Amino acid sequence: MSPRSYPSSIRDRNLDDDGVDLPHPPGGAPVGRFHVARQRGGRPIAVSAWRVTTEDHAVADAVSGLYGGMPQLLDTGDDHVVEVLTRRDHIPVLLDGREAVSLRMVMRGASETFHICDGTRFLEPAGARGSLCGCPASLTDRKAAAQAGRGPTPEVRIGFRLADLPELGEFDLVSTSWELAAELTALAAALDTAAVPVVGVLRYELVEFTTRSGIAVSYRRPVVEIGRTQVLAQDAVRLAA
Repeated sequence: MSPRSYPSSIRDRNLDDDGVDLPHPPGGAPVGRFHVARQRGGRPIAVSAWRVTTEDHAVADAVSGLYGGMPQLLDTGDDHVVEVLTRRDHIPVLLDGREAVSLRMVMRGASETFHICDGTRFLEPAGARGSLCGCPASLTDRKAAAQAGRGPTPEVRIGFRLADLPELGEFDLVSTSWELAAELTALAAALDTAAVPVVGVLRYELVEFTTRSGIAVSYRRPVVEIGRTQVLAQDAVRLAA
């Protein structure tokens, strides 16, 4: 692979999922992460195609060669991370069964994470692991509690390899979307019944609609498809007041 030059570092950090500190998958840390947005001036900014970050320049070069975009070196403090703003909004992927997806509920304070559970029992802190967490049974009630500042929010992780270059290693996508969390059971069930590795597509979908009050709304969201079946249904339309 020919070397690629990297432009001067920039201070645009990632988005809502950069602060997420999920346990590494059994095979070790992912070689890179897919994102639905980036951050500039402290505000998340949606992009039109998949954004990938990695600490490995060779991985960045490979992603760029497959899906376009120029690797850019980010200044993220102690670490130097390479970002690729690809030109693709859909990526063929391989998922290794049910273990490729996970969900945990997390509540953070100003400087610490003090509640991590699976929706029923604590995962952390260690002293509380396995005990009942007290979260509501339904995701709707959990969302209401979180919006009121009384409960944790979801962190969904999807691990996958690139179907175009599986030997590159595992990537992941981390999302705090309530809609994605709601569809995770269906995705896990579909992965459970499919032959491993499961061939799928990771899409970065544009959703557009008009509210009852006539306001045009658009946003982008991740979608996972297995074969020709869309496993993660379109987000429920949120009507503006």
